[in-house]
Amino acid sequence: MVLTKYISKTCVLPEVAAANKSDAIKELTHLLFDKKKMKGMAAALDQVVAREVTESTGIGCGIAVPHARVAGIKQLVCAIGRVPAGLEFMSVDHKPVHLIFLIFYPPTQQTTYLNFLATAIKLLKEPKNMAAMMAAKTADEMCDILEGTSLSLNEHPETAKGKLATDPAIAHTPDAHADLVLLARMQLYQEMLATARTGKGELRQRIEKIRSLVDPRLLRHYDRLMKSQPPALVPVEGDTCQGCFMRLPSKFAQQVRQDSAHIHTCANCSRFIYVL
Repeated sequence: MVLTKYISKTCVLPEVAAANKSDAIKELTHLLFDKKKMKGMAAALDQVVAREVTESTGIGCGIAVPHARVAGIKQLVCAIGRVPAGLEFMSVDHKPVHLIFLIFYPPTQQTTYLNFLATAIKLLKEPKNMAAMMAAKTADEMCDILEGTSLSLNEHPETAKGKLATDPAIAHTPDAHADLVLLARMQLYQEMLATARTGKGELRQRIEKIRSLVDPRLLRHYDRLMKSQPPALVPVEGDTCQGCFMRLPSKFAQQVRQDSAHIHTCANCSRFIYVL
């Protein structure tokens, strides 16, 4: 996924004016609304602020990803705010946030959202990419960095591959986010293939390339899910699995958030789940 497909240069703030988390989210939401990237600003803002009250989306390494699923928008939209001095976000690593990715997406684009998020995390957890984003002087430069690094990852997806050590239901990897990138990308290509009028051959080639990088045990579990109850990979919103809409036990949901070395599945529907 090329991140800049969903990020307009007019929706990138090299320096956020807000002095706290809540105001920063409001500033970025207003920016998306002012640039006509979304409607129903009040409802969207209520959702994302309510999430932050119960659970911070500061994921560590100076990154925060406040997000909400919003009806009435056609595709995922994202605004980026940079905070050179750092902003307290109650992050999991207890460190200030320097880059905020505010994401809104429609209910029909859960896979797109997951792929976007996993790609952004994969790229920005690389210290050199984060340093480049912080050193960029303009919004244009920030977008160019995101586009270039996205294209690089897309051209060399094998760099995102980790090795499995356990069963597919709870698979241990050196970088679980990397495996989720591959699974999310494959699921997205399969969804595109189902509705595509042209370019089907290229999509099939991309799918086969990704399949060659995924451990057979993980792939078998993914294929079973896609055959019986697609999608195979879903996010968790408010501790609720978005595949079966059953609430996860709070202790388990917290374990998934803290255990980045594993890919977990929902105990009810067996889908792969991704929790922030």
